[in-house]
Amino acid sequence: MKLSIKCDWCGKEFVRDSAALKGKKHHFCSRRCLADFSNKTKNPDGYASLKAFSNISKNMKQINQKLNSTRMTKETKEKLRNAHLGKGECKGYSKIYSRLAHRVVAEKMLGRSLKPEEVVHHRDGNRYNNDPENLVVFPSVGDHTKFHNEYRWFLRQIEKLEVENVETE
Repeated sequence: MKLSIKCDWCGKEFVRDSAALKGKKHHFCSRRCLADFSNKTKNPDGYASLKAFSNISKNMKQINQKLNSTRMTKETKEKLRNAHLGKGECKGYSKIYSRLAHRVVAEKMLGRSLKPEEVVHHRDGNRYNNDPENLVVFPSVGDHTKFHNEYRWFLRQIEKLEVENVETE
């Protein structure tokens, strides 16, 4: 049975078979109207109502492990890591299997996992020197910031003393 309906995008009347309309929330007279309706810039309000993307990544790790359980084995991770080593521009911190290397070293040093709020500090300021003797773990960002502020104050005091010594000579 043929039915006359309105396009949800342009409002034009068109005829469709009732079987083609079953189970569909929206109806369009052409592919162009469907594309325009589904376009985020042309239809921001309607686009938002099409699908809820807010929790889409919530269970992706579990879904990927279930559907692709043999993909990321330890050997595969090692192979991918070795393939990527030395190819970056080294602007950030070094990583071991997508984890910050200094945090991995600090965890081995402490014999436990680091808490999310704990901060690892490099004593010499070199972010690539992950030697255990170069790393200090602060309990919070606030404590780390306080250390840096006191350290800067200390350096300024030394500079003042040096300037005074030069002036008295």
